[in-house]
Amino acid sequence: MTSIPVAWLISIFALLIAAIVFRQVRMPLFARVSFGVALISIAVVAVFVGVRFQFNDPAFLVLQPYLAAVTAPAFWAGFHALTTQDGMPSWDTMRRGIGIVCLAWVITALPFAWSASAAVILVNSVYVMLLFGLLRLPAERYVHVPPQAFPALRISLWGSMAFLLLVLLIDSTVLGTGLAAGEARAMRLLSDAAVAVVATICLGVAAGLAFAIGAGRQPEDDAKVSSEPQDEDLKVFARLTEMMAETSLYRDSEITVARLGRRLGVPARSVSSAVNRVTGENISRYINGLRVQHAVGLLKRSDLPVTDIMLEAGFTSKSSFNTEFRRITGKTPSEYRKSGGGVAPDVLKPVSARSAS
Repeated sequence: MTSIPVAWLISIFALLIAAIVFRQVRMPLFARVSFGVALISIAVVAVFVGVRFQFNDPAFLVLQPYLAAVTAPAFWAGFHALTTQDGMPSWDTMRRGIGIVCLAWVITALPFAWSASAAVILVNSVYVMLLFGLLRLPAERYVHVPPQAFPALRISLWGSMAFLLLVLLIDSTVLGTGLAAGEARAMRLLSDAAVAVVATICLGVAAGLAFAIGAGRQPEDDAKVSSEPQDEDLKVFARLTEMMAETSLYRDSEITVARLGRRLGVPARSVSSAVNRVTGENISRYINGLRVQHAVGLLKRSDLPVTDIMLEAGFTSKSSFNTEFRRITGKTPSEYRKSGGGVAPDVLKPVSARSAS
């Protein structure tokens, strides 16, 4: 069948896109890993489809639904991570996702002819709805996505949803056919649907490419949109800095740009734009910078364990804490404490001062 070589090419293409996405260092590590897992699962399933129909070899057929059950949760986890300050979902959110995947695997292992299809249908149905919820969020909720990359993000979200919906339609049709007309008829239908499966894979991977390219643009692209902060940006940023100094809101691990906007009485987009134009950084890095400053103070003047200091400063993830601390100070928190707090004098200047110098 002409679709089978295409399936293998799509597998290679998906792996290349996974490599591109993983190299987008401006994207949180958790998001990059999640997108990579989703794309790699697509690549492997595409190979299984190729082997099944080119060589009529069902050797890997038993593994296919287990991988297929991972794709949708991995896509959703990656997109969701872009909306959180720490760049990763909460532990409760991850635990629910792991639970859904494990449930799908248990259903797949049941000794019924169509249990695997039912499991994949269940997982995809849940995560299509969750992805639709992410699609409805405004641009300012995606704190790790530069404004110029948001259109590419929406393309990727739409593409991922279309991919899952089409696969969901195919699986549902095959399941219904199998129950009504038997396995032989279902296999013929699946063979006829191979081209559609490959097309949906193309769609999802192409959407991933759009997001990878959009997210990978460098900060100088922002200058083409707005090179210098306006008076209104300076006023909003000054009010934000004053509010942070007075209330230490950055220590709230659930703080969002929308809440900051409400506290300041301005649209969330105005807060995000002001921080970006004045400091050259997004709101997430600005807040993490304040958290690191707070952590540095605690490391100098207290004997609290590093984990307690992490939580006190507003971080919820140890990996995120270490990454941001090293980015700003050049050392991990433990190394900083052991060194006696030695750090370049200008490293911990306020963000506004660093960007102005």
